[in-house]
This record gives sequence, structure tokens and C-alpha cells, in this order.
Amino acid sequence: MTTYTTQGMTVGRGDAGSPETYTTIPQITNIGSVGQSRSLIDVTNLSSTAREYKKAIKDGAEIQLEMQYDPNDASHTGLKADNDSESARNFRITFTDSPATKFDFAALVTNWAVTNLGIDQVAMLNVTLKPTGDITIS
Repeated sequence: MTTYTTQGMTVGRGDAGSPETYTTIPQITNIGSVGQSRSLIDVTNLSSTAREYKKAIKDGAEIQLEMQYDPNDASHTGLKADNDSESARNFRITFTDSPATKFDFAALVTNWAVTNLGIDQVAMLNVTLKPTGDITIS
């Protein structure tokens, strides 16, 4: 089985153009889990002999991004603007395989926080992306 390292993976922030162009968000140190879950709908009725369920609609898991903060970087300030906005933005996570696997999705930025502001620390930016719609893998 082949394994892939994460060194060199990127997260791109879309420009809403046609065609969409993605700008790599710099200085990312960690990309949290990417995935979807589905709740269960109880469809048990009086003739059931045990609980019965159906899957509910897919729900994209929140994706945590951690990066070394640069207040002069357009992507980092753009993520703040995305947090202030009510609109979703397109994002792309690109893997290191060849040809590169891509996860494309629209997301709302629901958290933007600068952390690690103490002695002998690197200022970090933590961002939460909440996918809205499906995640496309290509």
C-alpha cells in the first residue's frame, strides 16, 4: 500500500472567478480532519421488531487550519474578511501525489483567531472552515 506524506500539501483560497483561481494560503502548519458525517433518522414504527434508521443528509466536518500568522499577507487578511462575510468561498486542498489529488469545497469561515502571543512563541492564526455542500475529490 502506498503512503503519502503531508509535507508539501497546500490549501488554496478561491477568487470567485470564472474559471476559479486558487491562491495558496502560506505558512500552514496543520490541516485538521477533512470529512463528512451523516446523522441517523429514526424510522421505527409500531410494526418494527427493532429500531430502524435511515441516513440523514451529509454534513461536512469543520476543518481546522493552523498557520504562522502574517498580518501583511493578503490570504491571511482575506480569511478575516471571509469570517466577516456572510458568503461562502471556494477552497481546494491539494495532496502531494502525482497527479495531485484535490479536495474542492465551498466553506464558510466560522472562526478566525490569532493565538500564541506570549514570550518565545510564534504568532499563530487558527481558522475554522465549515463546508457547505459536498466535498468533491478529483
